[in-house]
Amino acid sequence: MAEPTDKQGHGQPGAGQQLIKFACLDCHSVFKRPVADIGKRNVPRPIEVRRCPACGCDAYLMSSDFRAPPKSDAKAWEVVAALTRAGLPYFRIYEDMPLSAFGHPARRPKAILSAQYRVGPWPETMAEAKEFIARHRDKAMPFVRAD
Repeated sequence: MAEPTDKQGHGQPGAGQQLIKFACLDCHSVFKRPVADIGKRNVPRPIEVRRCPACGCDAYLMSSDFRAPPKSDAKAWEVVAALTRAGLPYFRIYEDMPLSAFGHPARRPKAILSAQYRVGPWPETMAEAKEFIARHRDKAMPFVRAD
């Protein structure tokens, strides 16, 4: 039996799949495609690379937190491209927080053995992006071709 499709002929998510954002860094289009469900959303995962339906170039898996800039904003798309090609496509990033941030151990909530905080905000300029990439290069995700 054939896979169900939408009006444009794209596959619909089946059992165990969900729609995930992809962004083309060449034509600045964003679209969703079904991918195998691997658990929680926004958790860093290998970055799938697929063909863009608009221009045929590479499109990269993005976090659901990603908000695409206007297509005409070339500088913002340059920042998106730098972060994505560095392996940081807007997935949530967490860093360890020292327990000393909670103050004296007697004042610390019980059963806290470690703590993390969410890194943010995302860079908006190329200078900020270069600094962000240098600081978080260890959290970069690998690329996987899905076509």
